[in-house]
Amino acid sequence: MKPEKSLLYFLNIVAIIAYSMSVQAQQRGFKKINLIIDGQTTTLYSGSHALVIGVSDYTEGWQDLYGVKNDISCVKSALEKQDFNVVVVENPTSVALKNAFDDFISKYGRVLDNRLLIYFSGHGHTLKTGWGGDMGYIVPSDAPDPNINPDVFKDKAIDMETMEVYAKKIDSKHALFMFDCCFSGSVFSMSKAAPAFISYKTREPVRQFITAGTAEEEVPDKSIFCREFVEALNGPGDINGDGYLTGSELGEYLQTKVINYSEEAQHPQYGKIRNPNLDKGDFVFVLENQPAAAGNQNSIKISEEPVISLSSGNIELSCEISGALFMDSTFYRNVSKGTRVTLSDVASGMHTLKIEGAEPWQDTVLVAENITSVVNAKSTKPNIRNYEWEPVMVLVKGGSFTMGCSIEQTDCSNDEKPARQVTVSDFFIGKYEVTQSLWREVMGTNPSNFGNCDNCPVEKVSWENAQEFIKKINLRTGKNYRLPSEAEWEYAARGGNESKGYKYAGSNNLVDVGWFWANSGDTYLSGSWDSDRIMKNNCKTHPVGQHKANELGLFDMSGNVWEWCSDWYGSYKSSSPTDPQGLSSGSTRVLRGGSWFNFPEDCRVSYRYCFNPLGRGGDYGFRLVLIK
Repeated sequence: MKPEKSLLYFLNIVAIIAYSMSVQAQQRGFKKINLIIDGQTTTLYSGSHALVIGVSDYTEGWQDLYGVKNDISCVKSALEKQDFNVVVVENPTSVALKNAFDDFISKYGRVLDNRLLIYFSGHGHTLKTGWGGDMGYIVPSDAPDPNINPDVFKDKAIDMETMEVYAKKIDSKHALFMFDCCFSGSVFSMSKAAPAFISYKTREPVRQFITAGTAEEEVPDKSIFCREFVEALNGPGDINGDGYLTGSELGEYLQTKVINYSEEAQHPQYGKIRNPNLDKGDFVFVLENQPAAAGNQNSIKISEEPVISLSSGNIELSCEISGALFMDSTFYRNVSKGTRVTLSDVASGMHTLKIEGAEPWQDTVLVAENITSVVNAKSTKPNIRNYEWEPVMVLVKGGSFTMGCSIEQTDCSNDEKPARQVTVSDFFIGKYEVTQSLWREVMGTNPSNFGNCDNCPVEKVSWENAQEFIKKINLRTGKNYRLPSEAEWEYAARGGNESKGYKYAGSNNLVDVGWFWANSGDTYLSGSWDSDRIMKNNCKTHPVGQHKANELGLFDMSGNVWEWCSDWYGSYKSSSPTDPQGLSSGSTRVLRGGSWFNFPEDCRVSYRYCFNPLGRGGDYGFRLVLIK
């Protein structure tokens, strides 16, 4: 080949490659995003566009942020994998930053079905306003130190009120603003709902905001927020397992992870704009393991009313399978048409089917490939765990029992009398005390005195701490967890309607069923109780479920940690109530069950203890009740 032809050939190849890359770049961001909503395929987005802004080099006294450049590159790559057209702006001045917002919104924000994401990484700052409130700002490269020149800072930095104006200028239905900096987020509401499965309300307009922290918190140059955002897009952020990552799920995921990994130095905030026309929908990322298109879906036809078994927290469901691909705890398996399948022991990790909703049962449901399948319909039995980390719950069938100290007992306390007949309704109660790993999953922290033991009960939590935990787990799951009433707790500890009348929860011998002062250390202690001896013997909490369970399959209801109940502490009445809730007010809350530090008599099923609801101790924990 002649040199000139060789050069011409090379230039043609370069031109072809350049043209191909140009076409690919032009096409990126304009791929339609289809979702399966209520069993039907619908187009949610006609285009996806992101404005990614990074300020690493500051010229007017702010500390440079060397890690921002890498963060912006990582965010760009992650969004391009999501088929976003990404516009990157680095180190903008005040004018360039404002122009970037205007140009981006003008070019991409006029199309109704576009989704827009705006990501800012750099310094943020909060100032007190003249009217007494807080105002957050994002800081361009040429803004001065507000402590030296506050007036010029306000002129150059962009405040959150202006960001709200930008948000309202966008015509596109969905816009997500992410700020990898800390300031007071005043434009969005902090009220949040539990992550819901994709539905038609997802299509409603929304403006969502997520910040890396609150005012006065420092964001590290090596951004945890950025790292976890990219990780969330790989799948872990999909809290409800439906194959989609919504803005609400992303906010919840980032809040939990960043608080944990920053050791509570950062507290991300998220929410929707305070505007009734812009707070109904939810921004959506489609993950790789998304549901298949409706035409490719298989179905489960329920051939008869499913057979339900709720003993010991397990559930069995028999149904007819039509060619669906299922996922269990260890492997995928194909199920041929007409095969009858029994799915059992959901509580210990098999999550092939998730049952939701209320009876009567639906005839046919949709099942997607390569993800945990969902039966969108029917059971009033809410003990199915939607998430692997949720507590194992055991059904307690309601009934009547004698609550308090029976006549034949000689070691009763006065507040256990008079014994009375009490009736309770059906409920679910935790098979185990709430563990440190469960607390960390929900709260992002671990307050326990005896930490670094995932399966040990969480302790050093007050009644109020337990309420905060319950609020968060209910937000994440959409369920109705709460503390047991004192009557529910005692009925469950006694073995419910399977009761054999034991003194402790499952036995007349505490050593069989519980950890208390004599057996909770390195050796078994005999003789009299002595606090110095107990501590020298390394007495402490132990992993849940190691002793014998009671008649209902419940563990550690005698010993290990005291368990908070919902009731205010007060004297028993001589009446025979149904589902009693205790006093309407008081100064102390009820604790039950005794602990690793206590005498055997304190661990009896009828023994009562109380403490200030703000009190925290190394032997105070709790277990949950779930109401259908």
